[in-house]
Amino acid sequence: MPSIHLSPARAAAIIAAALIPGGLALPTNDQNLDARGFFNFFPELGRMNDVLLFDGLGFQDPQQNDTLRGNVQAFAHLRQLPIGPLIRGVSGFIKDEFDLVVGDNVGRVEERLRLFAAVGSSEKNVNIKVQGCSAAQSDWGTHLGVTDERPHSGQILSTFKLGDCGKKDGELTGRIEIVSDGFFGSGSVRKFENTIFVSPPDGFGIISDIDDTVKITGTLDKKKLVQTTLLDDPEPVPGMPEVYASLKKSLTTSAPPAFVYVSGSPFELYPFLRSFIHDKYSESKGPILLQNFTITDIPSVIDFAKSAGIKEYKSSMIERVQGFYPQKKFLMVGDSTQKDPETYGDAFRKFGGDFVACIWIRKVEGADNSDQRFETAFKDVPKERIRVYEDKDISSLSSVDVKGGKCQ
Repeated sequence: MPSIHLSPARAAAIIAAALIPGGLALPTNDQNLDARGFFNFFPELGRMNDVLLFDGLGFQDPQQNDTLRGNVQAFAHLRQLPIGPLIRGVSGFIKDEFDLVVGDNVGRVEERLRLFAAVGSSEKNVNIKVQGCSAAQSDWGTHLGVTDERPHSGQILSTFKLGDCGKKDGELTGRIEIVSDGFFGSGSVRKFENTIFVSPPDGFGIISDIDDTVKITGTLDKKKLVQTTLLDDPEPVPGMPEVYASLKKSLTTSAPPAFVYVSGSPFELYPFLRSFIHDKYSESKGPILLQNFTITDIPSVIDFAKSAGIKEYKSSMIERVQGFYPQKKFLMVGDSTQKDPETYGDAFRKFGGDFVACIWIRKVEGADNSDQRFETAFKDVPKERIRVYEDKDISSLSSVDVKGGKCQ
């Protein structure tokens, strides 16, 4: 891999990509590949590759009740060299721009920015093995497909057959194995694992934003945004872990509710955000759907408060979830800093109250919290389906009988 030369402009672009909500969405076309293609001549991932394997969704095949399908995203890239030059450039940039000192947090900054320096590996075969599922028992496992042919993309998003997994809900373990050397599998093997969260077609679910909804980010304050994303230990919005834990109990029917996190953050921050959810929201874990940024497309003058593209991205993710679970009722939780009210209002108007059970919006100080905004965003949404709450009200959310049809 070539050495990294980081100009101040490049450092600014990387910071912007890491922190600004918006950008280009991940590909959404399903590949529907059930087995390894015998006539597919693209090479397998090899010793020069690593892969970021995202947690995925498992759902019932609408044509076969005893068959599950999985939807999984992966990012294949070249194995990385140390990124010290990048960190030095970023450190200087945030010192000059925000008067923030990296100090002893160099390792933390490097960990959170590492994937922004990754070079994607295009046109590579990617296969995943899923524990205990009939369609993944061959030596090759289940074929995700081929990474995106765009130069340096390395992205793949696939819906594929899992078969009979012996369960209708719960967690399955997926694994991608890369043979580092040797022939015909005789060399050392590196393993990359994920969790596929399986949920039945009916019951309840929660679609949740992350930044300033369940995690303190400070989206509207540039300096705080940099501080919380690169330097600080992530902290939850006070009271929300308890609320989500209570929702898991109160919304359980034949199975626990499905939690799906839909965020405008870039996919390069996935390890950071996944660790946060697993640590602070261990009772409400679920897949995290993030955006794919093209750093060269970030304008030279960054406005961190803009949210161009985020509404369209989140709407497309909600539509995907609805396609997987058309009979589920979802509580949608967001905040007022960006476009959650407008996005969730659109979802209600498009899919109706049988899909969008309730909409909860955290009112964040400094955002547009005007009555006019909410009236426009929630046009044609019954008022009893909406709750706009302040931080002092968070503890009361646990007592709302969402299963019984209440939202307030």
